[in-house]
Amino acid sequence: MKKNLLIYLPALIIVLAVKVFYQTADSDALAWILTPTSYWVRILSGISFENVPHVGYVNHDYRFIIAASCSGVRFLLITFVMMVCSFTYRISSMRQKTLWLFCSAVLSYILTIFVNGIRITVSIYLPIILTAHNLMGKQITAEQLHTIIGTSIYFSSLFIIYYFTGKLCSRFFAQSSPLLPSKNRHPFIAPVFWYFVMVLGLPFLVRLYRGDWEGFSQYALLVTGICALVTAAFFLLCRLRSLTFSLYACILKTVKCARHLC
Repeated sequence: MKKNLLIYLPALIIVLAVKVFYQTADSDALAWILTPTSYWVRILSGISFENVPHVGYVNHDYRFIIAASCSGVRFLLITFVMMVCSFTYRISSMRQKTLWLFCSAVLSYILTIFVNGIRITVSIYLPIILTAHNLMGKQITAEQLHTIIGTSIYFSSLFIIYYFTGKLCSRFFAQSSPLLPSKNRHPFIAPVFWYFVMVLGLPFLVRLYRGDWEGFSQYALLVTGICALVTAAFFLLCRLRSLTFSLYACILKTVKCARHLC
């Protein structure tokens, strides 16, 4: 437990420091994440962006700005915290724990750029498609669509990241640890918990302190609804995967029995 605290404490300090920095940072201060993100969006979308100081990366034809608010820093922190807190305790060596902390930071940065680039690309083209079909402004507002795109992509990505980083930890960091379970029976808990803590929990406390609740209930309901749908979809996929493997095993067993009888 003491070894884990020596990892959790620096991780907490990093998260708090980044959050404080992010609150006052403009696009120039966030160039370390906005610049590679803009290049990735350019590759995905074929759209070029111009760097405007203190504004962000701008495309005038599409009237789109990759600003500080589009940096994905919050998703970076969610991913980082989830990786550190979900897998550190499974590693026995302090040296390996420290290395995992470093790997979590690096992977969170890379994965944030990757996922955020996809989100931004969808945010550029989906409103155009919906507008062409006269759906924008009637069934859904621009703000609601922005929330739906961000929540669905970020939240679903957390499940995938959790799965593969768990495999990575098991393969290279925790293979000799007796604390590592042979199978994770609750793969949805960590992504759901950390997403809700960072996206709704902390903002709730801030609004509680300030007494400002304008628009929060609608936002919270929309986010919760999307997360519920995504979780249900992943649960069904996992069940389908398990049933497929079970069916495959039964077929193999039947074939072996038939060969034995012959």
